[in-house]
Amino acid sequence: MRLSGMDIYFEIANKDTLVDLLLEEGYDDFYFFPCKRYSAGAFLISAEEQVSARRDFGLFRLFLHETEAIVLSAAIKRELKDKTIKIFVNELKEL
Repeated sequence: MRLSGMDIYFEIANKDTLVDLLLEEGYDDFYFFPCKRYSAGAFLISAEEQVSARRDFGLFRLFLHETEAIVLSAAIKRELKDKTIKIFVNELKEL
């Protein structure tokens, strides 16, 4: 069975909103990883972020079919349209 790995990178403040959305859409098996986004000063808001050159982000990883990933990504982008979010899909093959 061919699945896609869907990675959703987002500002950590949006974690609860995304969890609620995933559960509402019927996804109850996914992974969360805390991470940092390193970037230029223009993308960093607080003084602490500007000094460290990083911002708190999170990563949700789901495994689903590509058609499901497309529908879910559209729902996420609608819900968080004004937020910093990146969504990537990779084709996977389970061993």
